[in-house]
Amino acid sequence: MLDKMFEQAQNVFKPMNELLSLNSKVMEELAEKQKSLVTDMVNESMAFAKEIGSQKDFSGVYQTQKTYVEGLQEKMVAASTEAYEIFTTTQEKAGEVIKSAAVVQ
Repeated sequence: MLDKMFEQAQNVFKPMNELLSLNSKVMEELAEKQKSLVTDMVNESMAFAKEIGSQKDFSGVYQTQKTYVEGLQEKMVAASTEAYEIFTTTQEKAGEVIKSAAVVQ
């Protein structure tokens, strides 16, 4: 009797465990991507500061700043697109887990 109750409890909590596992994997992936993005941005900011300091005229300053801002914009768009893809994929996987749990029960 206790074995059956224990087995039922495991079956009830299995979808929750799968969702928590999925959540932790996503958070790890997002943290890694965020770390990479911030590292790249800091490195590019340092390079920009060096480059802007070496410019002698307004045209050089303008071009350096334009290139930096365009690169920054591209990185932000790419990062937001990656995050959107990660969340979409995770949402689909979570939906599958919930559907399979509803079918089993």
